[in-house]
Amino acid sequence: MAELRRGMWNSETVNKLATTKSGRFGARPAATKDGISNSENYLSNRKVDNIPPLVDAVSDVRKEQLIRATDNGQGGKKISASPVLVYSNSYKRSQEMKEKYGLEKNASSLTSGTRMNSSVGGSVRQAPDIYSPLFQIANLQLPRDRITMNAWNRNFYDTHPIVHNLINLHATYPINKINIKCKDRKIEQFFNEMIDEIDLTQRLQDVALDFWKLGEAFPYAELDEDKGIWKTIIIQNPDYIHVKTSVLSGQPVISMRPDAALQRLVQSNNPADVQLRSQINEEVLFHIRKGNNIPLDNFHVTHLKLLSSPYDTHGTSVIVSIYKDLMLYDKMREAKFAQADNLVNPITLVKVGGGAEGEYHPTGDDLENWRQIMEAAQYDKDFKIISHAGVEITRVGAAGSIIDIGADMNFIVDNIFYGLMVPKSIITQEGAAFNSASIGLEVLKQRYESFRDMMAQWLTKKIFAPISEIQEFYEYDAGVKKLIVPEIEWNKMILYDMDNYISTLKDLAAQNKVSQTTLYKSLGLNLDQERRMLKEEMIKQTILAKEMEIVQGMPLGALRALKADEDIIEPTEAPLPGTVGMGGMGGEESGIPGAGGMGGGLGGGTGGLGGMPMPPMPGGGGPLGGPGGGELGIGATPPVPGTVPPISGAPATGASGGPGSAGTPGGTVPAGI
Repeated sequence: MAELRRGMWNSETVNKLATTKSGRFGARPAATKDGISNSENYLSNRKVDNIPPLVDAVSDVRKEQLIRATDNGQGGKKISASPVLVYSNSYKRSQEMKEKYGLEKNASSLTSGTRMNSSVGGSVRQAPDIYSPLFQIANLQLPRDRITMNAWNRNFYDTHPIVHNLINLHATYPINKINIKCKDRKIEQFFNEMIDEIDLTQRLQDVALDFWKLGEAFPYAELDEDKGIWKTIIIQNPDYIHVKTSVLSGQPVISMRPDAALQRLVQSNNPADVQLRSQINEEVLFHIRKGNNIPLDNFHVTHLKLLSSPYDTHGTSVIVSIYKDLMLYDKMREAKFAQADNLVNPITLVKVGGGAEGEYHPTGDDLENWRQIMEAAQYDKDFKIISHAGVEITRVGAAGSIIDIGADMNFIVDNIFYGLMVPKSIITQEGAAFNSASIGLEVLKQRYESFRDMMAQWLTKKIFAPISEIQEFYEYDAGVKKLIVPEIEWNKMILYDMDNYISTLKDLAAQNKVSQTTLYKSLGLNLDQERRMLKEEMIKQTILAKEMEIVQGMPLGALRALKADEDIIEPTEAPLPGTVGMGGMGGEESGIPGAGGMGGGLGGGTGGLGGMPMPPMPGGGGPLGGPGGGELGIGATPPVPGTVPPISGAPATGASGGPGSAGTPGGTVPAGI
């Protein structure tokens, strides 16, 4: 390679053949003529009057750049693909000093210490980082918008077992059953039927699940205007709900952003979509077509939220407090996944020969033969290898080299329990004993009581009160008209051992220091309801005993005629003739066709036999034989002289006479006869 000197520009130092051009079929060498490239020929011949050639006008720096882009091969030499390196004068001087004196110059940094005192060694001083929880690396990865936070919450709820179980505990345990009580039994029955029709208990658990998982819930109640009751309760997706509030206004303005399915529904001509569209209110369809949010009436929708601050517009889930612990948990789990992938099979290391002088040194063919032997031995259970001492087979695994993260995982799990407000003993039965964790359980119970109060307030004001007003359930108290609204009663929550508690209450109740009502409430029971149910059971048991007695005295034919779902009628004994109170057994009941009834009571006469004309008698039947104590011809006491006789044909009641069969009304007896 010819020596390159700074400032040189001639045909001997420039590679004319290295310049290439890009053509249709790739790179190709530039055309040359007499050993001179087209570029140099163009530059040499490009002259303008009073202007030096372009070659002479190129600066030294540009010439060096052009030299780096070309090779210095001559016309007959092989072209080199590597570029020419042109070093600066300072680098050349450092190389000369190194070759001549053995000194090497390296790059160095000038610091404040070296500037102040050259005898002090150089040091780098860096200002300390200012701590801010907002700008930590983990915090910068946290979601900022509400929709992303909801997506995180749903993912952790679906994939993390501890989060899933604890959120379900919060959502279902306080709302296991709902009971209502009301002064008016009919109104109470009305609301119980509505609760069963809309499946209110399940809807409450759905609301509670969104409340604890996402931090807020939007139940929307649809009214059945024909019946005057709620038709259903729909839990809206918080991702599509927009809430606007003001510090000066009381009621928030709640609207729903139409999702892609609704937008497609209003424009579709599919028969199924047309049928669904016919069920949607025209005002709602108008807002969807205009691309506006759908306004939701506060009469139908309610915003239940778990507030992080009293002035927050939206609620915050309890899962947000453990985001960083869940992120670290996932990273630890990913590390264990990587370890598991590498621990599927340990590595088999086969050493053949040695490295010391005089030891066996295998050739490539020897190693290939040993590889084939190892493959043959892989699936042979009784394979034997006979060899010299230069063969060693070992199994290399990761035993002893895996990082133990058990303590870290326990720390993360404890933080998850703390963040979700549940004592560890409830789920895992670890940590403190169940009985000794009573303080934490009592705190959890109080939190559930607060949640129940919020749910009861929503049910009373937004679910029951509007229906009572529509149905006009009112009462008057001291002349004041009041709306009758059912009250909510929740089941007793038992989060700790109740044996000692109930035993103490029983002792106090035996000493008349605690009422039976308090004792029953502690057991989750209602004293009045239990007494009413006991009375009903006693009546049913007595009826059953009576029916057994009647059945045992019935003849075989009557027993065969009985049916299981029919009531058993108690038989009545007919009174003896001439006894007081007898009367009323008419012809049909006595089995004698056309026979008149017998006189009723002491004042009734004896009715004549049917078909036999008899003279009229006091209180008796007519000429054809009246019933004499029947419903129309009842035996009558003769009128007292001086009194107004009864109207002819009107029934007269005897002293103890009963109704008889149909007959001819008896006549009246004139006074004095």
